[in-house]
Amino acid sequence: MHIFELWHGEWGLTRDAEFRSDPWFIVSGKEVIESGFGKPPKDFFKKKLPPGVIVPGFVNAHSHIELSCIAGKVPQGSHLTRMGEIIQAERGTLTSQQIRQKAVDAIRFAEDFGTFFFCDISNSTDFIRFLRDLPLFNGNRYLELLGFSSPSDAERIDRAKELLDIDATFYPTVHSIYGSSPRQMRFVREKARHTSLSIHILESPAEIEFQNDEGPIVDFLQKIGQHVKHAEMQGQSTIDYLYAMGMLSFKKLLMVHLSAARIEDIDKLNDYVPHAAWVLCHRSNLHLGIERTNWESLKNSSLKMLIGTDSLATNSDLSILHEMKSLLEIDKFSERELLRAATWDAYEYLEIRENAIPYFLFVGAKPNILSMGAANKVKMLGL
Repeated sequence: MHIFELWHGEWGLTRDAEFRSDPWFIVSGKEVIESGFGKPPKDFFKKKLPPGVIVPGFVNAHSHIELSCIAGKVPQGSHLTRMGEIIQAERGTLTSQQIRQKAVDAIRFAEDFGTFFFCDISNSTDFIRFLRDLPLFNGNRYLELLGFSSPSDAERIDRAKELLDIDATFYPTVHSIYGSSPRQMRFVREKARHTSLSIHILESPAEIEFQNDEGPIVDFLQKIGQHVKHAEMQGQSTIDYLYAMGMLSFKKLLMVHLSAARIEDIDKLNDYVPHAAWVLCHRSNLHLGIERTNWESLKNSSLKMLIGTDSLATNSDLSILHEMKSLLEIDKFSERELLRAATWDAYEYLEIRENAIPYFLFVGAKPNILSMGAANKVKMLGL
């Protein structure tokens, strides 16, 4: 039997991502059935909540939870290729249990600050299965195919095929134009075009150099024996190559970073994929020493902005609240824009069902992001 209660609070977040006083919520178990502001409905058992701010849960649109075990291992300013070397070296020293425990700890910490949904990228079929069976995890799981040359690219495809035969609830995806071969691009295009793709695009100026077969990414691929001059890439920019490969024609397209995207790149994305989303991982970019100069071009584009954290290899936590606090410091977005990107815009784009969205009470907080981040106690409604 479901028991309905009416919970009344001090401050809440509207669907326009603005704070308003006197929110009310009809709660059954852990589920918020209905909500509003002002005078609440009658004929319900009423419960007055402690003073504070109530918001719907935040969405982390790009994470690598599997890399939580690398926390503190990548020095500030390491850049992409150095980070790749460190991750390769460190992962081989850890047991599966250590990797899983660090992942659980990272998810719990993020939830303690209101993050409830992840678009998570993993390289491992074992970790993909672990997240599927982990009650704590809520979100989309992407298996990232890596390998810029054979036979590693073919081996990854075979493992993905085997997992798809027994689990159709994850999405195969690719890493980037330099991390995943054209063969893997074609496989993912065939298997997942009707669903979702999450791909790193123009994270660093080094990717522009890579398209000319020069720079640190080429040096890194040569070092690990993965450098190949794929004919499909020759003479094309990142965006033109992905478009030619059909990698921009997905139902849901999460383009992660775009830190080094030029005006001409953003103009092409406006033409090719006006329905797509770009995912901003600000603290991770800062940690790697990647400077962004295209704030206004992206803000004025047709692309929907979402917010991610990347991994603990390049970030201090997976909390979207903390990510928003960091973004406020650079004065590029209003609180309303950030809150929309973390909530209602993310729910709409990722098709998150409204009855699946939990609400969090930041006890004692005032209606602003900084005060919420300083709250000593956060409670999920219904618990």
